[in-house]
Amino acid sequence: MKRNTVPPIAFSLLIYLAALFFTTGATGEDKTASDWHAKDLPFRVLNTTSVGPSLWICGTNEAIAVSSDAGEHWQVKHQTTDGAVLLNIGFASDKFGYAAGTGGLLFTTEDGGETWSQRSTGSDTILQISFSDPKHGLIRTFTSLLFTLDGGAHWAVVSADQNTDEIKHFPYTFSLVALDSSHMAIMMKQGAAQYEGQGFLTTEDSGQSWRFSTIPNVTLYSFLRVQGKYWTVGTEVIHKDQPGGGYAVPVALYSSDGSKWEHTSNDLSACKLQMCVACTTEGCLSANGMIAEFFSDKTSYKEFSSNRELTPKWAAASSAICFVGNGLRCTGLKPVVKPNSGENPLPTAVGPGPLGAPAAQGPHCIICSMDRIFIDKKAQGAYTIKLELEIAKNGIVRTALAEGAPTPEVKSRLEQQAQEWIFEPYLKDGVGVDVKLNTSVHVNVIRSR
Repeated sequence: MKRNTVPPIAFSLLIYLAALFFTTGATGEDKTASDWHAKDLPFRVLNTTSVGPSLWICGTNEAIAVSSDAGEHWQVKHQTTDGAVLLNIGFASDKFGYAAGTGGLLFTTEDGGETWSQRSTGSDTILQISFSDPKHGLIRTFTSLLFTLDGGAHWAVVSADQNTDEIKHFPYTFSLVALDSSHMAIMMKQGAAQYEGQGFLTTEDSGQSWRFSTIPNVTLYSFLRVQGKYWTVGTEVIHKDQPGGGYAVPVALYSSDGSKWEHTSNDLSACKLQMCVACTTEGCLSANGMIAEFFSDKTSYKEFSSNRELTPKWAAASSAICFVGNGLRCTGLKPVVKPNSGENPLPTAVGPGPLGAPAAQGPHCIICSMDRIFIDKKAQGAYTIKLELEIAKNGIVRTALAEGAPTPEVKSRLEQQAQEWIFEPYLKDGVGVDVKLNTSVHVNVIRSR
């Protein structure tokens, strides 16, 4: 097969400060990894969510599956041989759910996932999606933000001819939330990483008008819908007028309309060490091994075995937590009274590329997040690592080989992360084909103490 070589992939990531890595410990052997169990499924799993006691997953071959026994067994509800790739799955209620991915593929269910029906969105890959009910929803493609008021029969451009300057300044759509029939919002960021500055593009009249706003003195890592309200979680700088210029504390805000935000009165002390990141409706990761749930009347905690390969794509239901990396892994989950700090670093969430970015030559990467700072016992310095990838016709990385890594541990970690990348299926004469890709990444390695 002819090798297709393209320029290095442009990554826009802002990773933890080095001090945080030193606090959480060096990358090394994970003594609790044996508590996690890989799940063998007839398709590559790419995302997960939960609703009630059930865990849901989606992935290649348009596959959707559910587990009602804490991830032990999975029942495939939809699958198409050599079908498209489902990148996202979510539920707005116990009955209504949606899944979307490459080629404009969009499925919805109105019977709790028993059956899934395809809806029309065009042919552009759907990178992000949120529906509040069967009629009202938001999607993000490579080039556009669109919304529908009739279940996908018609789509309109979000904030058409409005807020142009703000969208240029905040071109990264970190998270979409369709709240109800009138309210929708997008958290926009200056860069792809969750630690970038942000603003909100909101509508309160079903998309007739859109308003851009910011919340002062905060950096927000998650934005989602919980119990009929917008919630956003991050840090807030307080006492800026005092000597030393103030300091950051954990913050969780909620709103019914996206205009007026209120601070939760619940305990956020678990977020102080590593910060609360990668939130779902089940709570936020306050440590690698701990979920803090402060969306209800009182903060509660659940504990699981830490795993250095943990990703932001996680879901919890009943007595289990599962995450998607290079496959699906699940482990037990139990309530605890006090939170622990964990030893492994938390995963960093990264949004898709900026709106309207020019299409790349060769294979087009949909999800290509990678750590830019590594902790190692034997090496230190800046390195350019060559990556040779074999990409299957459905856009999944089949193999990844790293050359130029300073240690076997860094090499293994780079290859593991590269195998989690997802590309737009590469077409030749309109048909998906396997392809090889040469690229490179630049990383910094810090020697652990």
